[in-house]
Amino acid sequence: MNDSQAPAYSFEQLSPPSFPLAKKFYKRTKYHSHIGREDEVYVVREHSAEDQTSDKEIVAAVRLVRLDRFLILRSMVVSPNRQRKGIGRFLLEHLAHAIGERDCWCFPFEWLEEFYTLIQFKKLAPDFSPPAISHKYQQYTSQGRKLLIMSRLSS
Repeated sequence: MNDSQAPAYSFEQLSPPSFPLAKKFYKRTKYHSHIGREDEVYVVREHSAEDQTSDKEIVAAVRLVRLDRFLILRSMVVSPNRQRKGIGRFLLEHLAHAIGERDCWCFPFEWLEEFYTLIQFKKLAPDFSPPAISHKYQQYTSQGRKLLIMSRLSS
């Protein structure tokens, strides 16, 4: 494949009427995700190098959701057949701009710690996290998940 045939990617925020597109993507990747009306939903679409204008397939998605007064990064998924091609990094780097100066939290798997540090997330112990964050973490880890608490704080 030469450079003119290499895929190009675009990052976009979906509006609520387009949320079913993300739901369809999550279902196709066998990832259960409930998208709320107040969520911010971002996707990466793949385009051919020749045609970057028409709607193309969603190959990655992520949500920013509210938990009490906290912004949580959730449901970051890249299509299994597109993993290890830099799409996750592309999504995360563009998402950093969407997050901007807002404080944001996430609960990644332990093996993803270095990945999330790419956009300045830092690991925190549950004891040093706000109660709502610590409680959600306890819920997840009680299900046997090997997760971290990470934050990206503006101050």
